Amino acid sequence: MGTLRDQLADFQVFEVFDRVFSGHGEHLYVLVQKQDVNTKDVQRSLAHHYGVSLVDVSYAGLKDKRSIAQQWFSIRLPKTAQRPIDKHYSILEETKHDRKLRPGDHQGNRFHIRIRNVSKSVNLAPDALLGPLPNYFGPQRFGYQGNNLHRALNWVSQSSPRVKRGVRALYMSVLRSLVFNEVLASRVRGDTWRTVLNGEVLLEHLPTGPLWGRGRLSTSSEVLAVEQSVQRQNKAVCDTLEWVGLKQDRRALVMHASDVAIQQDDDAINLRFSLPKGSYATVALNEYFDVKEAQA
Repeated sequence: MGTLRDQLADFQVFEVFDRVFSGHGEHLYVLVQKQDVNTKDVQRSLAHHYGVSLVDVSYAGLKDKRSIAQQWFSIRLPKTAQRPIDKHYSILEETKHDRKLRPGDHQGNRFHIRIRNVSKSVNLAPDALLGPLPNYFGPQRFGYQGNNLHRALNWVSQSSPRVKRGVRALYMSVLRSLVFNEVLASRVRGDTWRTVLNGEVLLEHLPTGPLWGRGRLSTSSEVLAVEQSVQRQNKAVCDTLEWVGLKQDRRALVMHASDVAIQQDDDAINLRFSLPKGSYATVALNEYFDVKEAQA
């Protein structure tokens, strides 16, 4: 149907962040606009520029590399007041606060997306994206061409040998996402992902799936049967997630876009919408549009 990210400006992300800053404290907060660079690469660059350890630079959430994105970072006790100069990012605002930024401190993300090379025969429904959407973890979570997932599964198959802490954390995140997506896919096949079944655990009135870890599943009845079936099919992965000591958690199976605006030109569609934190714009788009990623 069309092409996504044909140009860098075709995919823009704006972090929704409503913290009231104290204006003082040991943490410098900077609003960064980045382009064609990973959030973690910006984190490393900021740590180097401000002369601090990597652990002293924090962010609320990861943003797409192939995009223009705005997001907040915090730097604890920076050694310089000068702003960095870098071709991949710039600082738009800065302030002080008495607490560090932590993952999930933002409310969500606002997206401005342009899909190009759209067939003129496409007649987009005005309420596209307004309905409930399956809250899959997107392909970004699994790495380029699924490489992070392949490495994580290989690590599990080798009985989880010792690796660096950061690598293990990445593998845990990928493996948890895999199990969650499998549970959601099972619910989608049964057309129950939007339905509150017997034994459901709700999060903000929405059905949920497991972020696997140690401890008993909190579901029962019909929902427990689905999750135990996925557990049996992914026994080695689930056993590993329990072995490393992660605790069971839950994630909503359903996401809802808000503030949706759509404009259709002859050969392009412009979309603006917001998603809650942790939800993926590419997943939302794929529910309504047959798009392919442009070659970077």
